[in-house]
Amino acid sequence: MTIDKSQMKRWARKHFRGFENILLPSFTPDLKALDEEGIRHDVRHSIANGVFSVFAVGMWLSPQELRRYFEIVVDEAGGRIAVGSPLIEPNREAVHGVLRAAKEAGLTHVLAHPFHDFHATSEDELFEFYRDIIENTDLAVAVWATDGPQFMNLHPSGVSVNVLDRVADYANVVAIKLMTTLDLPVVYEICERLHERVLIGGVHLGMLPFLSRHYGTQWSGAWTIEALQTPKQPLVNDYLNLLLEGRTQDAMTAYWKIKPGYDALYGLMAPMLPMGVHPFTHLKYYQWCSGGNGGLLREPMDPNEHRFPLRPEERDNIRSSYSLIGIEPTTDSDECFVVGRAAYTRGARAADMPVKPTYIE
Repeated sequence: MTIDKSQMKRWARKHFRGFENILLPSFTPDLKALDEEGIRHDVRHSIANGVFSVFAVGMWLSPQELRRYFEIVVDEAGGRIAVGSPLIEPNREAVHGVLRAAKEAGLTHVLAHPFHDFHATSEDELFEFYRDIIENTDLAVAVWATDGPQFMNLHPSGVSVNVLDRVADYANVVAIKLMTTLDLPVVYEICERLHERVLIGGVHLGMLPFLSRHYGTQWSGAWTIEALQTPKQPLVNDYLNLLLEGRTQDAMTAYWKIKPGYDALYGLMAPMLPMGVHPFTHLKYYQWCSGGNGGLLREPMDPNEHRFPLRPEERDNIRSSYSLIGIEPTTDSDECFVVGRAAYTRGARAADMPVKPTYIE
């Protein structure tokens, strides 16, 4: 999809509406190749969940695999939804490689944030990091406002609001994603300074009434909305739609219905987020429980992820969390999750897997 830069903010106001979910790659049981059937299954499942976009995360992939992964996702999406991807590579060269692959495959947007070991000594240096991305892509760009110790020298919150203010002026910077862990005062400052130029998106469901009422928030992403809904019971979609329709009291009723499941999700993630760890295997399991493909991922690049394998008791807790909000999760065996639905249907079994990264049986 090609969008003129001068029209990107207008395009985003039309299309960034609803939820963007996380799309994780599926692999063959030997983990040596992409499972195209499994990936296509998850794109269709995402569309059935009513998302406006899938956020194709591919950090386990070689450059060639990443390009093919993007091509599969864009092809299956077929223009029905947007397709974005994070820029979380460890250096500038790799970031620009992802930008090229995203453009060539037809993605609509990327999410920019400095790689983990990037340390800016000044706001100008951090701005140059963003400028190098924004000016060298024809894609729409969202910026992730997340706190981190590497930027405490620039702002007490760990978020350089002045830099976000500067990049918001670019025609192809269309949105700001607010990290769940941000302090409310910095959320307020970001919203006050930026909301007239970019779309404010919050992952924290409890903030959405405030953000939608005062700052026009109409989107949330990217996160695993399948933890709280299925295509037949779109509880999270209903909540946001009620807010956007101005039916605040009905939205509050919807929020309190999903909150037990939401608390369970963030209770699981709470020990991990301060370390910069996202429990991708756990999130895959959530998606599988609600009808997604599942399937284990390759060995994580972040050694901290090895501290949080998916254990039997966590799988039980995840399944149980659905009952808290009136959803019946899949009754399929965990073996189906391990290899992925598509591979399981083809006859693959857990014994076919030489290793099972971040998974304890």
